[in-house]
Amino acid sequence: MSFKPAVFLVAAAAMVFVPAAALAAHGKAGLWSSTTTVTMPNMPPQSHTATYCMTPQQVVSDTPVADPRSGCTYSNVQVTGRTMSADMICKGQMNATGRFTATYDSDTHYNARIDIAMQGMNMTNTIEGHWMKADCAGAEH
Repeated sequence: MSFKPAVFLVAAAAMVFVPAAALAAHGKAGLWSSTTTVTMPNMPPQSHTATYCMTPQQVVSDTPVADPRSGCTYSNVQVTGRTMSADMICKGQMNATGRFTATYDSDTHYNARIDIAMQGMNMTNTIEGHWMKADCAGAEH
């Protein structure tokens, strides 16, 4: 199986928009670092680390934030305690559906997972995020 460019775009989009997801008052505003590992059948896992700024508005939101470039939106958002889950639909260059779950074990650390189905294959993204500092200087996204 080849790693098609369109598949990579959806995987990259998932890496960008998942870290910005915040649970109401569970994360801290400021600079975060996240490491995303993409796992697909018949391919070695691929990891990417990025930094991003989480705004105070995102921290108090009960809605995951999707990068508008991704073509992805969320529905059926549910928040229970420190865990948020939602269905994901991506339309545009590539059509995909998925399920997103994120859990904050503190206001400075979370783990998330996205299971995505597209073009007859499944992909799993696991994400671990760490708060770095209140100042967003150095954010890549």
